[in-house]
Amino acid sequence: MDYSTELNEQQLAVVANTDGALLVLAGAGSGKTRTIIYRTAYLIKVKKENPYTILVVTFTNKAARELKNRLADLMDIDPRYLWIGTFHSVCTRILRFEHEHLPYTSNFSIYDADDQKMIFKKIYKQLNIDKEKFPIAKIRSFISNQKDHLITPEDFFEFNDENLFTKTVHRIYKAYQKYLLNNNAMDFDDLIANTARLFHDKPKIRKKYEDRFKYIMIDEYQDTNYAQFKLIHLLARERQNICVVGDDDQAIYSWRGATIRNILEFEHDYKNVQKIRLEQNYRSPDIILNLANSLIKHNSGRHEKTLWSKMKSETKPSLVSVDNDYEEAEFVAEKLLELKQHTLLKNCAVLYRTNAQSRQFEQIFSKHGISYQIVGGVNFYQRKEIKDLIAYLRLLVNPQDTESLLRIINFPPRGIGASTLQNVVQMAYSSQKTLFEMMLAKKDDPDKLGKRLNRIGNIYADLVKSAREMSLSTLVEKVVESSGIIQYYENSKDIRDETRLENIKEFVAAAYEFGEYYAHETGGNPTLSDFLQHLALQTDVDQLEDKSNTVFLMTMHNAKGLEFDYVFIVGMEDGLIPHARSVDGETALEEERRLLYVAITRAKKNVFMSMAQTRRLYNVNTYTMPSRFIAELDKKYYDKEEDYRQSNIYHKARKKPKERIKNSRSYFKIGQKIVHNKFGEGIVLNVDGEDMDAKLTISFPGGVLKKILGNYVTLKK
Repeated sequence: MDYSTELNEQQLAVVANTDGALLVLAGAGSGKTRTIIYRTAYLIKVKKENPYTILVVTFTNKAARELKNRLADLMDIDPRYLWIGTFHSVCTRILRFEHEHLPYTSNFSIYDADDQKMIFKKIYKQLNIDKEKFPIAKIRSFISNQKDHLITPEDFFEFNDENLFTKTVHRIYKAYQKYLLNNNAMDFDDLIANTARLFHDKPKIRKKYEDRFKYIMIDEYQDTNYAQFKLIHLLARERQNICVVGDDDQAIYSWRGATIRNILEFEHDYKNVQKIRLEQNYRSPDIILNLANSLIKHNSGRHEKTLWSKMKSETKPSLVSVDNDYEEAEFVAEKLLELKQHTLLKNCAVLYRTNAQSRQFEQIFSKHGISYQIVGGVNFYQRKEIKDLIAYLRLLVNPQDTESLLRIINFPPRGIGASTLQNVVQMAYSSQKTLFEMMLAKKDDPDKLGKRLNRIGNIYADLVKSAREMSLSTLVEKVVESSGIIQYYENSKDIRDETRLENIKEFVAAAYEFGEYYAHETGGNPTLSDFLQHLALQTDVDQLEDKSNTVFLMTMHNAKGLEFDYVFIVGMEDGLIPHARSVDGETALEEERRLLYVAITRAKKNVFMSMAQTRRLYNVNTYTMPSRFIAELDKKYYDKEEDYRQSNIYHKARKKPKERIKNSRSYFKIGQKIVHNKFGEGIVLNVDGEDMDAKLTISFPGGVLKKILGNYVTLKK
């Protein structure tokens, strides 16, 4: 293969520079995935390296699959020998191999966020902790942050002051880790933290993998946290053959532990670092890139780079200002109906800063018959009926998994009520047995409890036997039938259970598809453990493969790594983008600017931006301020639309006021008394504008000042 004809000059430099530390600053749409693929192929085909000695870490399973498939199809490289995967999947693979050096068996379960919440609720009850004073979501996030920094319960107070909050968190953290260990389970943070600690504490194990991985490549390096940095640094520090690919201008995940420090300080972490910039963009026309460049140059914490493209566009991105969030949704709907004449809806995306903004668009799109799907909603594998099936499967692999047993021991109903179950749990605790061991011990007892436990015990015994003899897909079908779940939903009169039945059938199909995928990848047949690991490590982006023709609604964070022909960026207001929580600190403000930059660079053909002058919050219309980022966008690169009010859709969207005011100068005057349906009587302090658009500053009893549109008040007679 002539690599020089397939790659541009900078990409070719990345491929050919294989020895030593290499920092690749890959701008949005600059072909970094293609570059990583060709670099991997170059190592194998030209440098004759064993595929088994190359480690490539991606941030999504989807990206890992794409890498493997393209290497297999285009480069004729057998994917079964490749170490390509996400941090979580690579670490899981290592931990299962090296379980003898851990207090876990190789069949440990992986607990997701839903499992974690259930465990925390039990721990709070056990420790008598007030959920109001110590919100579970906040404590979960705090403990996750400790794990990201490799802080265990044992060394917790070395890094935290001893006060009431941290003492309470420490108790919870200790109890949580003990619960996980007793259940032979890890959460997502544990997968990385335990691998990093394994390499740190066991030099022989680290040396084994240092010798194996002669070349290491990390994608999306700007999104790594401390634990991920430490893990890779332990593997790469000896040879220094590490290539990291990332873009500090797209670092938007500090809220979940990522630190931009890793990419900004890479040249200090390794010796003789080479730096290559990928700035040619293959996704967007030059006008969109110029708009994005004009914004991001206001950030100081970045490596200098300027995106450019050979593609030209006759139309500019646009910014429209509307009166309220209802009109904003109408505006987007109108544009989508226009675009629908020459493009598919699935090529369009509406991006917002917060999930709450989706409500208005869902309502208006439904009214106009515009099909949509929300990215980041309930993941297919998080639905109750699917979680129940997975619990049965997990129990077959890991009998110590008490959480899974508790979930299915009385589902479908078998007469094992809460009090009965509590007695079994207490007996298990008193006899120092697992709940599973106690269930098996009691199932042959002649009493009522024994008979009830006998049902689930027999089901389990039958499934264990089947697991040894059946293929994965056939076993999943057997679990669906033997558990009684399918009969339970078939006999239900709840109309929602029809959908649950469809989901269960889809789950069986997923097992078949995974079997085919695994056979293609490895040449072998998947085990139940392989399937469960695959399910546990799925993300929202991995599920984004719906082929139906629907417009996508998602947050700007969820849009990272995706691309669409047409992108709508809504809510261009201070308090939304930048978010209200981020306006006071320069570091947080720079991340918000990067988030908008990511949103703009998702577009392949055009960008439509919008802002509302008022937005309904808590049933009150509040005046907004245009996003401060608008002033940073170069006006040469976008049009500001002023004619929306003349369109037909505008007049349909307007809400008729209860009392139409013909002339605000006649009706609204300083000192005038008005009535508001929530705040009561008030006095007008200032009038800005005319007719129904008059913006009033009003003083209400108790010194409360509100800015309200004239539409939403009536004159006091």
